Amino acid sequence: MRSGASDSRTRLPVLFLTGIGLTAGVGRRPIAELERNFDVIAPLATTEDALAALDAAGAEQAHVVGLSFGATVAQEIALRHPDRVRSLVLGSSTAGGDLYAPPESAVREFVRRLENLPPEEGLWASVPYLYAPSTSGRHAPLIGEDIARRLREPLEPHAYRRQLVIARAHDTAARLTELTAPTLVVHGREDRILPLENGRRLAQAIAGARFVPLPGAAHAFPTDVPKVNRDLVSFLLEHSSRRRGSAARRTGRATRV
Repeated sequence: MRSGASDSRTRLPVLFLTGIGLTAGVGRRPIAELERNFDVIAPLATTEDALAALDAAGAEQAHVVGLSFGATVAQEIALRHPDRVRSLVLGSSTAGGDLYAPPESAVREFVRRLENLPPEEGLWASVPYLYAPSTSGRHAPLIGEDIARRLREPLEPHAYRRQLVIARAHDTAARLTELTAPTLVVHGREDRILPLENGRRLAQAIAGARFVPLPGAAHAFPTDVPKVNRDLVSFLLEHSSRRRGSAARRTGRATRV
C-alpha cells in the first residue's frame, strides 16, 4: 500500500487495477494523482489477487478503479462483492457480450500478432493503437515515459495470454443492472482498441452511471488527457465522505458530464 495524504476524510483506500501490457505504464499517471489523497493498492489485475490485497490491507471497503483489462476485473468485483466497493471507475472498458462493439479489422489483426512480438517491440508497436494521434505528434516524450515505466518490470507472456483469454470471455452485459456502486465511466473518443460505443453502452446499462467521453483521447486516455486524472480524484472524494446508500435510491439512466 502506498500512503497518500493524512486527511482522515480520505483514508478509504483505492484499489487500482490495470493490465500487464502498456496500460500498466499508463496507469502510473492516475496512481500518482490518487496518491495525493488516498492510499492506493495496486495488485495484479485478477479478482482473487485484488480481494487478497484488500484483505491484507485490512480494508473492508475501497474505491475501485479499473483501466482497460483492469476494468474487466473491477466489474466482476463490484458485481460479486458489492459491499466492498464504495465507488467504481471504469476506464477504456466494455461490458462484453451483446454490448460489445468490436474494433476495425486492422486492430483485431494487430492484437492477434502482438502476443508473438518480443516485449519491447510489442510496446512500441502498440503506440498507434493505444494513443491519440495528437499525443504521438505533440507529446511523444510522455509515451516514452509510459514505455520506460513498463520496461522496468519484466513482461510475462504467459500472464498476458491469460489476460487475453479472460478479456475475450468477459461478459457482464446481462448483470450490469445489479451494480449498486456509484459509477463513473470514462472513455476516449478516439479509442481504437475499444471504440467509444463500448463505453456508452456500458454506462447506459448501469443505473445512475456518469459517462465522460473524452475528446482528444484514445485507449491510453490518462496520458492523452492528463487533466482527467484530477477528475477521477474529484469523483472519488465525492463518494468518500458518506457511506453508500441502498441500490433502491440509485435509479435512472447514465448521465454525461
